[in-house]
Formats: sequence, structure tokens, C-alpha cells
Amino acid sequence: MVTFWLSGLPQASAVGFEPRNDLRRPTIATITDVARLAGVSVGAVSRALSADKTLSIREETRERILGAAKMLNYSPNHAARSLRMSSTGLIGLAVHDVSNPLYSDIVAGAQTAAIEAGYVLTLTDADVLATDEEVFRRLVASKAIDGILLQTVDNSADSIIAKTAKTLPVVMVNAESPNPEVGSVTVDDHQAALLATNHLLELGHRKVAYLTIDEHEDRAARRLGGWRDAMIDAGLVPQARWIVNGGHSSEGGMRAMEAIISTPEMPTAVVAANSLIALGAMKACQAAGLQVPDQVSIVGIHDFPTAAYLNPGLTVVSLPLRQLGERAVQLLLDQREGKRPVHEKLSAPAAEVIARGSTGPCPGSTHLR
Repeated sequence: MVTFWLSGLPQASAVGFEPRNDLRRPTIATITDVARLAGVSVGAVSRALSADKTLSIREETRERILGAAKMLNYSPNHAARSLRMSSTGLIGLAVHDVSNPLYSDIVAGAQTAAIEAGYVLTLTDADVLATDEEVFRRLVASKAIDGILLQTVDNSADSIIAKTAKTLPVVMVNAESPNPEVGSVTVDDHQAALLATNHLLELGHRKVAYLTIDEHEDRAARRLGGWRDAMIDAGLVPQARWIVNGGHSSEGGMRAMEAIISTPEMPTAVVAANSLIALGAMKACQAAGLQVPDQVSIVGIHDFPTAAYLNPGLTVVSLPLRQLGERAVQLLLDQREGKRPVHEKLSAPAAEVIARGSTGPCPGSTHLR
């Protein structure tokens, strides 16, 4: 039972609080105490007290939150909280290439979760951050941040950050951590590629190429495995000549598609391991005079804001990236509270195909749109 000095409020014990026997000094109420008394989540309290206009709750719930805060004499003093916890109130999110639009949902989710917990999220480019190992080591030693979320791609920057951040909580984002002391959270990459390939197979395609990513060996292998398993499950033999490295950018996707186009027996459909690669593949088809999707269908993994506004719109497999960012922050804060690092794969919301104009029936097939 959490005990507070609630002078003049004998009814408090009925909702889980007892009057103090020792009235010499009041206990400072926390946001968790307000949430418990109001019967809502901590996030709802944080957003209600900060007058977040996007918070959708009933007015009576809002009044109950405000009333609980007043009853407990709660004040969201983040500076005082930081002093008590030896906390700066800052969480770092390090990604590779901050301009990559595929990261926007991860960043948005992480930012929402951080704000609801009373933290500020800072975004940085992992490669830039690790350019000078000594500078980063001093940053960590100074305790200028409370933890690091690391979106990894298996390069030297990742190892530098992981090595110098041993004194801070670290959570790897969309990667399986090989280190039991480093938490991680991933999405189901195998399922994403399986869904993308099955979508094309259901449209009658049998010659389906795959453009790989060169980022993060495990992630690349899981997505390639999803394509391969879908082909085998359909009774088809995956063709090695139709597996081409698409890099991780539109430029890489364009070069990979040009290589596919030059093969003697060109496939009728392509799964791109990420949607930037898919954009490059569409550009290569356009340059070669191939119609998408009448002659070639293309699917990318990961949705992004402008995918629906392309001509044709890009068919994608949408993954729960916003939830990935939210969960990464939650795991990081759990570590700050002394909990052991955990390794999770998000299963909800499930990955899904968002069919747009870049996919259609296999040329010559009897499949109806």
C-alpha cells in the first residue's frame, strides 16, 4: 500500500491510499499515483495535464484526472524528478540516415512514448555520432542522456555505440540483440516478405524476383527467407539469378532492376526488401519502357506517407513501425528502473499487404483484378 499525507481526506483509503501515521513530512505524489487514483493510464494523465488537444477521452474522465492531481497536490516537475533519479530526461535515438522516410513511423512512435513518460527524445545519425569515438565516450560518461535506442545496420558505427554505451541502457530497434545485456525489439521480417510474395503469387505470377537489402545480415536473411519459403510453398523453385542485391536506397534498387531487366528470361514480378529499393525498381522499369503493373508488378516492404501518391501507387507490406518505436522506449525505461533487458518480436498489429497500383495480374493469366 502506497501511503500519502492526505490531511482531511479520510475517504482516501477507500481508493487504495491510507492516511499517514507519521505526519511530520508529506510524501511527494508521482504521476503513477495520480493514474492509480483516477483509474487511467500514466500516458492519459501526462497528456491531460499537459492539455494535449489530441487526447480523446470523455470530459468526466478528464475531470477525474484533474481532480486526482489536485487531491494529491501533484505537480509535474520534471526538473525535480530528474534530480531525484539522476536523470537528464533525455533519450537518444540513433538511426542510420535520418533523412530516410522509412524511419518516420519509428521516430513518431518513440517520441509519443517518450513524451508520455515525461522524457524528451533526441534524434541523431548513428554514423555521425560514432565518427569520433572519444567524443561519444565523453557524452556517455557525462550522463548527458538516460539511454540509447539504436537502429542498427551492422557496421562500425553500431559496434562503437554499443561498446561505449555499456554504462547506459541500450535497446536495439528492429534487430535481434546477440548480447543478453542489451535489450531489443523487432518486427516479423520473414512474415513481411512471405506476405509480399504470396500477394504476387495470388495474382498469378510465377516468375518472382527478389531485390535484397545490404543492411543488417540477420534482417536481410529473414526477409530473403520469407520470399524463398513462399516460392517453395507454391511448388516453385526459387531462381538464384533472380536474387539481386538492391542495396538500401532507390539508387541501389534502380541498378538491381536494370540487372533483372537484362536477364534472358525476365520475371513478371518483383519483391523489394524495402520500399526505397522498390521506388528505384519502378524508375528502372519506366526508363526501359516497361509498364507497371501491366508488364511488371512491384511490391515493397514498409509503407511510407507518399507511397499512395505515386503514379502508380506503390503496393507495400505495412509493418507496425510506430508500435516498434513505442515499445523500444518502454523497454528502455524498464531497464532504467532496474529490470533485466528483454528481447521481443512484435506480433500485433500484424503485418498486412496494402494493395495499390504497382501490382496486378500476371500478363497472360486469367486472374481477375
